[in-house]
Amino acid sequence: MSVINEVVEAVMEMIRDAVSGWRVTRDALGTGPGIACEVGPSMPDAVYMDKNTHVPLDVTLNGKGPDLRALSDAMNTIHSALTRTRFYPRAAGWQITDITNYTLPEIIGREENNDWLMASALSVRFYWRGD
Repeated sequence: MSVINEVVEAVMEMIRDAVSGWRVTRDALGTGPGIACEVGPSMPDAVYMDKNTHVPLDVTLNGKGPDLRALSDAMNTIHSALTRTRFYPRAAGWQITDITNYTLPEIIGREENNDWLMASALSVRFYWRGD
């Protein structure tokens, strides 16, 4: 698995820990409540001679559910939990160093089946060790 995908999977695990009971996926949301995560356009902000890299990785979150209050609580809990933690995942070649709000959760619409849709984004900064 690529480092980018490992980092996204680690963030998704943090989201699952923050809002247990919600389906968290990188796929389309489908039916029923859930949170979808995907990488937005990003690029390294520092690359060194040894190829160590600091990367701000923007991760978009799209939430869906029939109960607006529950969906809003879940999305806001995710942002609060992930931006306030002091313990971030790491592996042999990378380490998350910080997570900040890129955009806070907002309502983007309602589907014909009455499911509410919300969107937001997190900036996940991580250190990627060079070869």
